Amino acid sequence: MKRCAYCGYVIEGEAKEIAPESGSGARPAAYWHKYAADCVVAETRETGRSPLQRRLSNL
Repeated sequence: MKRCAYCGYVIEGEAKEIAPESGSGARPAAYWHKYAADCVVAETRETGRSPLQRRLSNL
């Protein structure tokens, strides 16, 4: 199971691997969703509301 380092939600499907900064392996590889829109889709799936819906509900 891979988690997106940007949004924190589980990645289903393809992921973009971010190489660790440390050459010694002290830091594990991080992953991002392949496309930025996938972060919104993952958040909507987990919470049931899109980021826009959440923002509008606070007004």
